[in-house]
Amino acid sequence: MHRRAGAGGVVAAEVFRPPRALGVITGGGFALWAAFIALVAGVTATGAAIEFTTFAAWVALALFGALALVFAWWTLGLARLAYAIDDEALRIRWCGGEVVVPVADIERVVPGRTLQGASARGLNWWGCHVGRGEVPRLGAALFFATHGGTAGNVYVVTPARAYALTVSAAEEAAFVAACTRPQAVGADATPPQRVAPDRLGALPIWRDRAAWLALGLALLALAALGGYLFSQYPGLPALVRIEFPQAASIVRVGDRAELLRVGAVAGAIVAVNAVLGVIAHARERAAGRWLFASAALMQAILLAAAVTAFARA
Repeated sequence: MHRRAGAGGVVAAEVFRPPRALGVITGGGFALWAAFIALVAGVTATGAAIEFTTFAAWVALALFGALALVFAWWTLGLARLAYAIDDEALRIRWCGGEVVVPVADIERVVPGRTLQGASARGLNWWGCHVGRGEVPRLGAALFFATHGGTAGNVYVVTPARAYALTVSAAEEAAFVAACTRPQAVGADATPPQRVAPDRLGALPIWRDRAAWLALGLALLALAALGGYLFSQYPGLPALVRIEFPQAASIVRVGDRAELLRVGAVAGAIVAVNAVLGVIAHARERAAGRWLFASAALMQAILLAAAVTAFARA
């Protein structure tokens, strides 16, 4: 527990930090495991022959690389998990922001040892329990805990929901006093309970399912195109016919590797549209969605072009 003094020596906040070592080690272990798999896949794919197994290695690199980043982000969030209490609110610090619970909303703090059967749905590994759940006698709850059982947690109860937090036995009395002291002196009404994101967490794209669906379709279409190119390429002769528009009546013979430019163009389109889409979405949601959707449409067009080109080669 840490105290921060304000003007005149008045205590402005008390910060309680749950035991996090087990959760950070476990989450960090998952992140390192995924990063190792991604590294092996990358080494396997680099310089390998163009065939479907090489494509599978690139896909594994992308998937496990993303998984490593996600677990690293969650582990960083767990490492900074803290409960700060001042005269206005209880602030639960997690990942890219805070959950703000006005102290005027806090009805009571219930020790977990008096409850049984609570469980969370969300991030659940040894030393990390973050998500939604149900608590007997208390109802719906948000978990920001590092202890899996009820006995190691306390439950901050408000009219809307309860909050399951992990506070050590030595600090439990101080935590309860910090939560209830402002009420005892008549704290002023404050804004309702809310999530206060910071930095990247404030971007609206994180809460836009339509944008994520459009971007996901673009990535799936790109993967389908890549899978087709890598699976069909080994069956092509070394030299192939590369046809220009029929109106020009031009047919050129070239190296089969030139057909792979379709995949390079497709990847560049997805990358550029993804970056521009995130930037545009921050100002105009529809513009960001359109950029993601247009990337998906272009992948479908390029896939059709690749099928035609390979059939005529």
